[in-house]
Amino acid sequence: MAGRPPLRIGQHGTITRRDLGGGIWLAHCRFRDTDGVVRRAERRTPAGRRDQHGKIAEQELLDHLDTRRAPSEEDVTDATTITALVRTYLGRLEDDGRSAATMDTYKFAAGKLETKIGGVRVGEATAGRIDSAVRAMTKAHGPTMARQAKTILRGALGIAVIAGALDSNPVRDVAPIKSKTPPKGARLLTAAELRALLGVLGSSTFCAQNDLVDPITLLIATGLRRSELLALRWTDVDDKAGTVSVSGKVVRAKGVGLQRVEATKTAAGLRTIALPRFALEVLQRRAAEPQLGNLGVIFPSTAGTLRDPNNFGKQWRKVRDELGVPDATTHSFRKALATLIDEEGLSARVGADHLGHRHVSMTMDRYMSRGRTHAVVAELLDRAVAINDE
Repeated sequence: MAGRPPLRIGQHGTITRRDLGGGIWLAHCRFRDTDGVVRRAERRTPAGRRDQHGKIAEQELLDHLDTRRAPSEEDVTDATTITALVRTYLGRLEDDGRSAATMDTYKFAAGKLETKIGGVRVGEATAGRIDSAVRAMTKAHGPTMARQAKTILRGALGIAVIAGALDSNPVRDVAPIKSKTPPKGARLLTAAELRALLGVLGSSTFCAQNDLVDPITLLIATGLRRSELLALRWTDVDDKAGTVSVSGKVVRAKGVGLQRVEATKTAAGLRTIALPRFALEVLQRRAAEPQLGNLGVIFPSTAGTLRDPNNFGKQWRKVRDELGVPDATTHSFRKALATLIDEEGLSARVGADHLGHRHVSMTMDRYMSRGRTHAVVAELLDRAVAINDE
């Protein structure tokens, strides 16, 4: 009598359902993992759902098996689905150390993308099909998520090119995603507005009650990202040198919650910056007050835990009308500082180093204000070009 045929890698055997009672079922089968070992896999009906015949439990098992059969680069063929390839690409990003927040964003976008093109196979992934999927993402979820989807597809199909399943990456021929209204970016605050804001912060009851006075003062003084500001520890401050070291950020990871990570948006974000006197005075006064919690962060939550950057942003939006800067975001302080650096005649490299930008072009194009009238250019032409009648 012949034995049962061996399972191929990534293949499962017959799924068996067992009634556990009370509307709960157990679905199980044999599955051959990527290491070649056959293992038992099982899933139950999720809590709170009534499963009359075990179909829900079986679907849970099938979904689980899908996550276990994501192909490696060597396994990719023209028959591999886009869904499986995207899963492989995202797993690679995680292995490369992408932040939890970035991975949550990409996974969310990938879930939406799956409904547009997930069943398409690599051999069917023409530029036209990719373009249609990206356009559908733009229409359904907006240009930002469509760009994220395009980035994911570019990386995933790049794996297919490396594996030899595609001759070239079809995403490169997809039309650019354009927004109907280009992003305005943070509103620039002038030096006079910053000075006025410093003056009214201390008189705001809302700011005092919600511990916004000192953090906003430090944002004005440093131009830090709010996730960097809320990750600052007392050990990062050097009173003698008058500096603070940016060595991490606070992020919210799905299923984990808030955490302080020893990383910033880019490698250039890990930096030490000099503090103006008014910022040092704020920190010295704050250091003398009772400290909340035992994490050692300068700006903890009222419970002594890490403070949520999103909640901090919401609190700022609630009070900015009262403070006379109704359209200013926390990023406005970064833009203001970059422009002040520019107006002082300091180089864009100084601005990039201070703000933690990897590329000087980012500082120049996105943060230093544009469209100003430069009288110095007219003076230059008068000196160099104008005919002197004398």
